[in-house]
Amino acid sequence: MSTIDRAAIEPRLLELLYDKHERRKLGPYIPRTAQEIGEGLERLFAQQGIAARPANIHRMGGGASKEQFVFDMVGDIAPEFSRCVLRMDPREGIIETCRRREAQVLRAVYGKVPVPPVLCVDGDGVAMGQPLMITGFVGGVTKPSSGGGGPSGLKVRMGERVSAALTQQFIEVFANVHAVAIAGAGLDDYAVPRPGTTDAALWQVNYWTKVREMDGLDSLPLLTLAETWLYDNLPVCDEPVLLHGDHRLGNFLFDEESLRITAVLDWELAHIGDFHEDLAYDFEPLFGSVDENGTFLVGSMFTTDHMIAAYEALTGRKVDARTLHWYKVLTSYKLITMNHTSSIIAARDGTNHQNALLAFLAAVTAELSSTMCDLLAESAA
Repeated sequence: MSTIDRAAIEPRLLELLYDKHERRKLGPYIPRTAQEIGEGLERLFAQQGIAARPANIHRMGGGASKEQFVFDMVGDIAPEFSRCVLRMDPREGIIETCRRREAQVLRAVYGKVPVPPVLCVDGDGVAMGQPLMITGFVGGVTKPSSGGGGPSGLKVRMGERVSAALTQQFIEVFANVHAVAIAGAGLDDYAVPRPGTTDAALWQVNYWTKVREMDGLDSLPLLTLAETWLYDNLPVCDEPVLLHGDHRLGNFLFDEESLRITAVLDWELAHIGDFHEDLAYDFEPLFGSVDENGTFLVGSMFTTDHMIAAYEALTGRKVDARTLHWYKVLTSYKLITMNHTSSIIAARDGTNHQNALLAFLAAVTAELSSTMCDLLAESAA
């Protein structure tokens, strides 16, 4: 049996983890005021030769890992940037990601799926001391006005009318992301797993295990069991594709009147890997609901069977049940890891602007652990 290389992690992602631990030495994070953001934007625009100035700056709600502000642009600027959104790193968050990578993937998929256009990126935090990205503003909602539910798209009810209109759009966007040609797409900060190997799966287990190692607060034997199972059953990926990484309800906008998807958001977990991974993430019970018959609905809209059939018809790919199951276990593994390690530390140490939300998200560990137990029991049956 060949030796597993547990050190194989995307270089940029490993660098980000070590950088975060250095930043923790700086202590609690103080959220920026609108005035501070305005001054920082003016410095940024001067540095990047953007002949406009910000106005009407307001903090945006949502976001468990990034500070977000919306503002108008006054000056010589293209119409799509007349109103913009700033996404900026706090000291740390529930996950550690890269604004430069996020800008690269948005530019790679622009015109292929609905996403905001990128105005500029400051990946080293020169202008404001924190890495940031600015995009054009796209209107829309993440759920119907009557949808209810909790934060970040959890347990939202979409309703029959909205579900009927969005289902095919949602799946087509999903398939179109996986159809993006990686070569020549400008994804310079992304590593590409070797086709026909276990690289795609291995890199993911290694990364999230490293997060546990660096941020773990207790042993969590369930995760140790899952880690062992994941390493013992690594699937081969024949065709690595671009993945959104966080494709789910809550991470896309739609117009409530026309019921058209206007933008797919939160690409910070994007990477290159096995298409089953994005499917498994959408199938996580936390990101859906059950109907009156107890059937799970992806994004609270449609069944897993419907999505698999539609995806296969659109792409010509065939979903492998064993591989899909492996990635379901991985999904539970990484969600428990981020919610029960990094999230708790950021909330405890005050290094994030959303401490209350991060503390809440830590509480979903119980539900995620129940799902993990079911998945592992199913694999042992």
